[in-house]
Amino acid sequence: MIETQNKKKTHQKRRERGESLTNFIEAYCSQVRLAGAVGVIARPILVAQDGMYAMHYVPCEYLNTQARLVLVSTTPGHAHVRLAASVTEELMRSHTAGRVIQRENKRRVELGGKLVRPNLIRMLDHFRVPELVGLPHAAALWNEGFEQLQPLALLPHATTRRGLVFDGPFEDLMAAPMLREVFENQFLDTIRQMRTDAFYIALGRTAWAGLRHAVSRRLIAPHQLLGMMPVPARAGSMVRYFLRELSVSDLSPKDPVRHRVGWLDAAHAELEANVRKVKAAAEPDPQGTYLIA
Repeated sequence: MIETQNKKKTHQKRRERGESLTNFIEAYCSQVRLAGAVGVIARPILVAQDGMYAMHYVPCEYLNTQARLVLVSTTPGHAHVRLAASVTEELMRSHTAGRVIQRENKRRVELGGKLVRPNLIRMLDHFRVPELVGLPHAAALWNEGFEQLQPLALLPHATTRRGLVFDGPFEDLMAAPMLREVFENQFLDTIRQMRTDAFYIALGRTAWAGLRHAVSRRLIAPHQLLGMMPVPARAGSMVRYFLRELSVSDLSPKDPVRHRVGWLDAAHAELEANVRKVKAAAEPDPQGTYLIA
């Protein structure tokens, strides 16, 4: 009886959240229609605010629960907000259906743009991650193989702290009631809906901690976590070091990446080992092959 009541409460929360997000996407598209992308960028739609934290809406509703690879970031940044407005305006001019607008925001906008997507593709190809879901290369994940991918964020709305994109540790997220509520009610609830054999990769240490929290809640099995990659920003040398294009000796004495080589090396080794393990498990057992005379 208690379990049934809990399930009813969960379904009710999802329904209420769905209705709320529907209202946001309608308001967002209405503002784009009236003021264009420039207007939405100048006056983004406020989802919630609590002290120094604020969340502004970007289309984030599209969910493919059958995706086999889930890439998890912390929260959309300012570039994401600008790109979302531009892409949505372009699609609305073509009279694109709302469901397609939501899907295209996931495909073209989230983890998109020239500052993020190229480095993300390079890192995924470096570890040959796309091969785990039957794709030849990472670019296919956002094209013909998009049905294999689900981008997610711990905080799906563009979240800022004192006006700057939130990039604090997971402990800060959990210590802020508004952020924690969104993380638990939206991100973790989304994880519950994903297929149980999906693979997860975190982008950055905060996202990694969020996924480890999901494991501790038994929402993800430990073997589903492939590992962590750095946030794929174009600036700086962190991605190049992670991809072994630079060595420690190539870094300038003042390069902050020098203080991160420990966790970058550990993350590289873990992701490499886990991908290798998954591939080995998928290979047929040579001892199980027999010749029949």
